[in-house]
Amino acid sequence: MRRMRDWKQAALLLAGVIADPATALADFKVKLPEVNPGEFELETVGNYGRSGNPDTDNEKSFVHELEYGFTNFWKSGLEFETNRAAGPGNHLQFDALTWENWFVLGEPGQYWLDSAMFVEYGHGMPKGSPNEIKFGPLLRKEIGPTINTVNLFLARELGLNAGNRTAFSYAWETRIATGWVIEPGFQAYGEPGDVGHFARISEQDHRIGPQIFGAVHDLGLGTLKFNGGILFGLTPAIPRQTLRWQIEYEVHF
Repeated sequence: MRRMRDWKQAALLLAGVIADPATALADFKVKLPEVNPGEFELETVGNYGRSGNPDTDNEKSFVHELEYGFTNFWKSGLEFETNRAAGPGNHLQFDALTWENWFVLGEPGQYWLDSAMFVEYGHGMPKGSPNEIKFGPLLRKEIGPTINTVNLFLARELGLNAGNRTAFSYAWETRIATGWVIEPGFQAYGEPGDVGHFARISEQDHRIGPQIFGAVHDLGLGTLKFNGGILFGLTPAIPRQTLRWQIEYEVHF
């Protein structure tokens, strides 16, 4: 009970200081509802979107992150986001400096559903860009040999030039736990638009595709984890294919 009260107090405290949807779907990453106290993580996530249409071609994103598990229910991270929007004439730029936080409720397997609350504050780096707050639940459920994780997020801009609407996005991952070094699965990502004002289906962002997952334990001081694959665009508003990868090195202190 005490841990639950601490979790709620920390979440409420953080929610009072947050805000910016800098760039939609800046990193294609499914966030997991887990915290390992004393664990330091160094991570990079990247993607490259390609298409036969020049207006949706050459989309790029490279995100680098440092994370640390401070307690058995709270992990925090600092993220550096660089992005290049699809289309001609755009350039890769440092878009946002983001503070991320996970608040986990219970131990893995303690409840019917593993869950956590995720909250992040993004500071827009380009001159005149707004800041952002993004928050929502991280949910995970094992069904047979599959491990299924869903992220549901709301994001709202704050500060200079901020809009007055709230955007909805989701991320979904299913991994088949085979016990092999490499395991198969798939991921899906999407952003339909603003709550209550979803865009036309043809203008929405939805991507899905196969992924592989792997881990190499006892590599130096820690564990190397990785996943990656291809996402297929489901609407004409986005690249036809998005190549994505995620590499993470974990060290426990």
